[in-house]
Amino acid sequence: MKNRVITAIVIICVVAIPLIFGGIPLELLALFIVGYGGYEWAHAHNRFKKWPVYLVPVMVLFTLGLRFVPEGYRQAAFIVPVIFFWTLTIFDERIHVMDGFYCLIFVVIFSIIYQIIGWLSAGHHFYLLTLVLATYGSDTGAWFVGRKIGRHKMNPRLSPKKSWEGFGGGVIFGFILAFVVSFLYLGHVQMIWNTILCLVCPIVAEIGDLSFSSIKRHFRIKDFSNLLPGHGGILDRVDSLLMNILVLGIFIPFIS
Repeated sequence: MKNRVITAIVIICVVAIPLIFGGIPLELLALFIVGYGGYEWAHAHNRFKKWPVYLVPVMVLFTLGLRFVPEGYRQAAFIVPVIFFWTLTIFDERIHVMDGFYCLIFVVIFSIIYQIIGWLSAGHHFYLLTLVLATYGSDTGAWFVGRKIGRHKMNPRLSPKKSWEGFGGGVIFGFILAFVVSFLYLGHVQMIWNTILCLVCPIVAEIGDLSFSSIKRHFRIKDFSNLLPGHGGILDRVDSLLMNILVLGIFIPFIS
């Protein structure tokens, strides 16, 4: 528990500056999450040790590069990694067809996330603060309520400790925390859309956690890595947040 608390404090200190200022600090944090997250994603696969050394760097480079393609050419650019990973098994016998699809899933999901973070870093980073408050407020509320009164399991196949009581407590606490604190920066966000995010994100946070848990259950691993003592890896800490960033992407056309 001591290591977990110390690590949590260090994480808060590290991410505070990107959350408050956005811009380059947020870009650097995003680069680290995508880069190291790519390693963790690949390392979770039970065939990772059989992969050629170039596979993960190429996967990450595709993910990062797609964001900087001009919008009119982005669809064509997306087709390149699709063809590359789909056909790689033809040219490299070390790669199974499902290895390629697994890498392609990372490219698709995380390139979208990286593009959304680009929007956030360009003067919209206070929405990320709302997402963080709603996400980790939900996580905290679910943990406390679940421990106290949790009786009915949500999905024991993926997460034996999660309960419907904890889910409800997490949604309520995540909404209250994000909604109340957002009044401190209300001049930097649109109130209607910010309130919608406060409502939606605590729910999505629980779904995001279960979605990443399904990957770990499939590959029979406890954590994506041991980078953060007491917390697992980067993806273990930002799984719910990443899902909420994707949800934010749905609202960007209406917010902008």
